[in-house]
Amino acid sequence: MAATPHQSRISCVVLGAEAEGNLVVVRFAPRAGWPEIEDRIPLGPRGDPTAVHGVGRMLRILRTARVKLPPNPYRLDDDAERAAALVRRCRGTLVTLRVTRRVERELVVWTEAGVDRFRGVVDFEEDELGLWIRRRGGSLVLRIPRRTLIRFTSTARETAQVVGVDVPTRTPLN
Repeated sequence: MAATPHQSRISCVVLGAEAEGNLVVVRFAPRAGWPEIEDRIPLGPRGDPTAVHGVGRMLRILRTARVKLPPNPYRLDDDAERAAALVRRCRGTLVTLRVTRRVERELVVWTEAGVDRFRGVVDFEEDELGLWIRRRGGSLVLRIPRRTLIRFTSTARETAQVVGVDVPTRTPLN
């Protein structure tokens, strides 16, 4: 699949993987120009489009490294640690990632109760009632009342979000 105008292709080496709930977090080292990239690959729930896409990315990594594929890849969500172990066997394998730039916002809020850090902030607003925070994946807006709010700061960090994994093109060794 060709990269769209909003995507870049990056040649990377697989560094390792860890299980995190029903996710496998795969780390890549780009060969040039980017810091280390993490791909948080969802393995479940079974049949969910994001899980199907995630399992596909994982299978392309395993195929590129020539690691034997499990008999039923969609059962990988039964044991994320086993799935991560398979990817760890791919350490050092060269893959091509299709990535898009993503801006991650974080909010640090000081209140009378202490300091809270909110990641994945989509939007926030301060008004006479307090601070309103909307986070990625959350349908509810978090409200911090004005009477408890001391101060807050916002930071933004640009990262690469993996949208696809491709087998790198090989150059003949004439």
